[in-house]
Amino acid sequence: MSEAASKMGPTGSVNVILPLLEYLESEGLDPKDILDRVGIPQSALENTKTRFPKQKFQTLWQVASEVTGDPAIALRVSTLVKANTLGIIGYLASASESVRNAFELVKGLTPLLWEDFECDLESDDEVAFIRCATGKDQQAGRFTTEYAIGLTVTISRALWAGGSEPLEARFSYPAPDYADEYERILRIPIRFDADEDGVLFPISMMDSLNPSADAALRQLLERYAADQLASIPTSARFPQRVRACILSMVPLGNLTADGVAAQFNMSNRTLRRRLQEEETSYQEILDDVRAELARHYLTKEKREIDEVAFLLGFSDPSAFTKAFRRWTGQTPADFVRTNSA
Repeated sequence: MSEAASKMGPTGSVNVILPLLEYLESEGLDPKDILDRVGIPQSALENTKTRFPKQKFQTLWQVASEVTGDPAIALRVSTLVKANTLGIIGYLASASESVRNAFELVKGLTPLLWEDFECDLESDDEVAFIRCATGKDQQAGRFTTEYAIGLTVTISRALWAGGSEPLEARFSYPAPDYADEYERILRIPIRFDADEDGVLFPISMMDSLNPSADAALRQLLERYAADQLASIPTSARFPQRVRACILSMVPLGNLTADGVAAQFNMSNRTLRRRLQEEETSYQEILDDVRAELARHYLTKEKREIDEVAFLLGFSDPSAFTKAFRRWTGQTPADFVRTNSA
């Protein structure tokens, strides 16, 4: 992390605020006046690589809400977002084969849009829950939470051509004065005072194929996005950046610690020390990436075991089988049979 990024604190991409600015303009308001109040120069919006302190974005939502008189503005804007305004992450999601695949690909890349934001997924045979964890700083943080959950609902609908809908949006805070707007805008049931913030889906919606999926384009975008995350000045946690870097290097087959360390212009020793400070290791991150990709290649892309072993950089299929059993408690063949039943 650069010294400038450290002083700036958590940052976000200009792509985060473009949908809001488009909405304000459509409402007959001058975005420049609102940007000036927040201290964001309009000229900075011309470069899509521009990043601002996260606090600037939170203040922008607050000012926009006051100017429009709309406390639910973050929810409203989230339903209008298109892939091209979210930049590389939006395009990557659109090219993914399913809602689950889109989530698995972009969850490690979220700092490209927002830092200090984490998402996770839990699922069983019937439902899946995508958890959205943002900074908790009362009203300003609420806008970010509403926007993140709204985007989750909007993007899932864009990838799904069937008749199912998300089951429920959950918010960990008490119902605000404008609680009726949540269900009207998102068009799904809402639960307040929930244990966690996120969206509940039927499992069928998570795993059905996206009719606009493009595997070749997805792989190119994934590599580009991971390269971006590895190179931008950011306060993202170092293990998250290492994970993204490993993902970008899978197609090249160079998954050594030396190779990854070189991408960060540091020695192998420094890489390992930095990860140890974060209570993890290069091998743990590598195993996590390989395990995730292995499950995807075997069950979603229906690749042969020998091919998966090669793609993930194993010396031979037996070494892959041994590692896969350690990750999952099953051999690759047993895993495929179980998940094909």
